Amino acid sequence: MKDNLKLKSTVFLYFLFLFLFNNSCINAQATILGITPTAPKFKKHIEFSPAFSYAVINNRKEVRSKFKPGINIGLQYATRSWFSWSAEYTYFFKHNSSPGFVNIIAWNAELNGICAFRMASSKLNFRFVFGLCYLNWAGTFVGPSVNDNNTWYAGKKIEQEWLGANLGFGFEYPFGKNAKYFIDCRSRFATEKFDIISISDTSFIAGVKWYLPSDKSAVSSSSNSRKKKNHKGRFRIYKWPNKR
Repeated sequence: MKDNLKLKSTVFLYFLFLFLFNNSCINAQATILGITPTAPKFKKHIEFSPAFSYAVINNRKEVRSKFKPGINIGLQYATRSWFSWSAEYTYFFKHNSSPGFVNIIAWNAELNGICAFRMASSKLNFRFVFGLCYLNWAGTFVGPSVNDNNTWYAGKKIEQEWLGANLGFGFEYPFGKNAKYFIDCRSRFATEKFDIISISDTSFIAGVKWYLPSDKSAVSSSSNSRKKKNHKGRFRIYKWPNKR
């Protein structure tokens, strides 16, 4: 189990190194060629982010360190170049957790704030995620009992739901004009019976953020300014005709 976690951590660090190395090469090339790109003016916009989730779910009931796959769908509203609100829904595929439960169905809803800070002069951004979550979990108990609960019997459906808090970090990297790759590592903190607040699950989320730019206003303003300019011919000054 420790070797498996060590391998996953090594793979994560390897891909992070590739991101940093690739970006440093691009910046070096831009410096040699004398390219000084200017950042476009920020405009508030909505982003859509489909992603893949790989998580340890409800470690109070399921076997710990057993990652399960799922699908994450997010909708973000970017209010600053470095901050956005994010509403997300994660559905975990039906699975079993041996010993204990079969036919487990779980989903998670989140409301997060995401801060993204540019790392030096690179295009790579560091992300900090914080917010609230709601977990809905249900599975059929088949035994043996792992908590000496005599009220549980084979075939009984066990349900659980709780509110928790999210904390996480990650990275994002732009590609194309309107999209970014991102990867996060998040932990959800919750209490089952108002006893001890602990990590209820941990997840890796990787996906793509995409948004549709709103450039219509910019196009129309540039068109109007162009039409207001006087155009000099050889013998007279003329203007663009007004629309009827």
